[in-house]
Amino acid sequence: MPKQVTIQIDHAFYGIQANTVDVTEQAQNALMGDDLTVSAKRLGIEDPAPGETKFFAVKATITIDDGEPQTFHYIAKDYETIDFVV
Repeated sequence: MPKQVTIQIDHAFYGIQANTVDVTEQAQNALMGDDLTVSAKRLGIEDPAPGETKFFAVKATITIDDGEPQTFHYIAKDYETIDFVV
């Protein structure tokens, strides 16, 4: 069982191809505490494209204990949740 997990959101975007919003800070804030999930609903931002199915893209660096940092890319639809399961 890992002792320490560090998740750094490097970049996060939400929207449709023609209209995306940088939500890096909001995604990082959504991961506070022991909750390792993030979804578009938890970002607390205005809908950039009402009526359209949006995407939520995240590039994150995850470090477990003293191991080497690993980079991960996630893409989810706006109704999906990204789980950082360790």
